Amino acid sequence: MFKPVCNVRLFLAAAAMLAFSHSVLAQEESGAIDNAAGEVAEFETLAPGEGEAFPVSEDGYCLATSPTLTGDWLGHRSSLQESGITFAGRSTHFGFGVNGGINSPLAAALLPLGMGDTFKYTGRGEYDLIFDLEKFGGLPYGKLLVRAEHWYGEFGNVSLHTGALTPAVFPALLPPVMDEPGVPYITNFLLTQPLSEKLIVFAGKKDVLGAADQDIFAGGDGTSQFVNQAFIANPAFLLALPYSGFTAGALLPQSWGAVSTFVYDPKNRTTDFFQLDDLFAEGVIVGGQVQVDTDFFSLPGEHHVGGIWKHLEMTDLAFAEPPPGEYPYEPVPGFATLPDAYTIYYGFDQYLGTFPGERPGVGLKKNPRGWGLFGRASISDGNPTPLRYFLSLGLGGNSLLREHRDNWGLAWYYIGASNEFGPLPRALFDPQDGTGVECFYNIQATRWLNVTPDVQYILPGNQAIAEDAFVYGLRVNMTL
Repeated sequence: MFKPVCNVRLFLAAAAMLAFSHSVLAQEESGAIDNAAGEVAEFETLAPGEGEAFPVSEDGYCLATSPTLTGDWLGHRSSLQESGITFAGRSTHFGFGVNGGINSPLAAALLPLGMGDTFKYTGRGEYDLIFDLEKFGGLPYGKLLVRAEHWYGEFGNVSLHTGALTPAVFPALLPPVMDEPGVPYITNFLLTQPLSEKLIVFAGKKDVLGAADQDIFAGGDGTSQFVNQAFIANPAFLLALPYSGFTAGALLPQSWGAVSTFVYDPKNRTTDFFQLDDLFAEGVIVGGQVQVDTDFFSLPGEHHVGGIWKHLEMTDLAFAEPPPGEYPYEPVPGFATLPDAYTIYYGFDQYLGTFPGERPGVGLKKNPRGWGLFGRASISDGNPTPLRYFLSLGLGGNSLLREHRDNWGLAWYYIGASNEFGPLPRALFDPQDGTGVECFYNIQATRWLNVTPDVQYILPGNQAIAEDAFVYGLRVNMTL
């Protein structure tokens, strides 16, 4: 095991950097800092529109035109925001079915999996409080995000019924606490502070979504674009990361793009609030990424390359394999482990057409409305990471219809399975390469309501327990 070293030094150092920002910020141009402050949302993984000023209507609440379902609370919401506290929330509902999928009653009985040919409902809620620390006499341009999450209905929806490595309805697995429906957990307690227009630091407890490998047309948290984990972020590194854990890092915005780096405590602390006594006791995860903005054919785009190294105990695939679709990817109890894993990844977006206006969202760089091509690729160690390589490619963006309010996506992925599986995992799962496609159309019914039909066809790869799966369903997302 990795011994705890200076349990709180990382956070003390981060706090010292934040305190030092008082003197640094006094020497910077306020306009430049305002621009850098926009990048805060990149680490807070807010939904489109969250954290922005709430428009107050003199005519009162109107369900058809309000940006949120619950409105301005008779003026109290905007008043609260003026005092430095912004509330943002989402209620997301998943009704999905699967034809095919897991066909082994033994696997469904002995593992945390379910049989295929089923239909499930899952609900999920996220509730954010965003504190403007400057208004509380604290750090200029700093923000504190506090987020609570819960799920109800069928945990994971059909994600544990397909037999695929990547969960088909990934957001329905979050927060990943299987036996606690309806219980809210604090998954984010994150402090983000611009020190200058070229340096933003962050520290605290954070969920893993949005940490790295985000594409314009495929990313987020599964509430507005794709729901299959393969298109939310690269599964080669995401599946073995804790959903919610302590982290610290920095973003360095540049005129040509950005550089980011972070360190993660590998223990999944979804059910913990702020226990620091065993910080880094299970190891350490370190990552970094370089992004370059492009202007090919006078159309915007970006390319990014990064790497993640994990020093923690993970299952040795020569002896066992965690059940497919499970998240986080925990070691199998009682079997041998290996201490190190790595992933090197690449991703890109390239607009093929643009429309007037901006895509909804927050951050320093507003993306134009439009559509384009995106893709991801990675190579990994192959053991303990169950993937040797990963590929995905797709099209997506704003629709040509309804004044470009809707968005859509069509994508394909391919998982190159490890070739180091031993006799037992081969007998149990027969892991092979897997592939799948997903198509969605996200209808912006009102400013606060999105309705998204979604279909997927998956070749799971675990041929001993599953057959080809057709996944179909509807996602309904409401901004509260």
